[in-house]
Amino acid sequence: MAVLLVGSVAACSSSVAAPTEDKAQGTLKVGIEGAYPPFNYYDKDNKLVGFDVDITKALAKDMGVKIEYVATPWDSILGGLLAKKYDIIISSMAITEERKAKVDFTEPYYHTGSQLFAPTDTSITDPEDLKGKKIGVAIGTTFEEKARALGADVVTYKSDLLAFEDVKNGRLDGLLTDGPVGGNAIQVGGYDMKAVGTPLIDAAAGIAVNKNSAGLLKKLNAAIAKIQDDGTYLKISTKWFGTDIR
Repeated sequence: MAVLLVGSVAACSSSVAAPTEDKAQGTLKVGIEGAYPPFNYYDKDNKLVGFDVDITKALAKDMGVKIEYVATPWDSILGGLLAKKYDIIISSMAITEERKAKVDFTEPYYHTGSQLFAPTDTSITDPEDLKGKKIGVAIGTTFEEKARALGADVVTYKSDLLAFEDVKNGRLDGLLTDGPVGGNAIQVGGYDMKAVGTPLIDAAAGIAVNKNSAGLLKKLNAAIAKIQDDGTYLKISTKWFGTDIR
């Protein structure tokens, strides 16, 4: 769901414990895209940063575990969890019925909405009216599903920012992505674009775990509740978005 420049695995610890259902100690392997600013991405120093990263660190501290990040392209991130390449996914994954059939999710750790972005001089006035419009989306996302449902001429990308570049170069009429992500891309990239209308989808993001991981799921939910109650979550959310996005 963002830039294809996915770096090599970044790790906070070189000591890797075997995945278990009841993570009370050791290392928790976390699947993350690392290319979805401002939620998770590599900065100019090739350091993994973002809202998801800070939330992961806070949860790990509460759970008493170390973290090993496994950077994985979005279109294969769910498959990596199913193949047990990592224990959980913390990568702004929207909770959907289709995904719930394959994996389990924690309670939502934030809520957001998908937004249409288009050139400032666009003729599109209603984001629901995309029939016949050439719209870019990140492949395998809820944004792709929505764009197709609205009858758009959908063009899929490995990353949102590649779609932004094609809008800039006149190859697309617009793109559909997460509101904060698109706003951040416009601000950082200096794109002559704007958000059109109101959000099309209200989505809840959760932490994904493999089925039959009840112990791990319980610990993650408890940790989410703890950092939301003690002010840690609000501090992190305000740092990245200026508001509470829970």
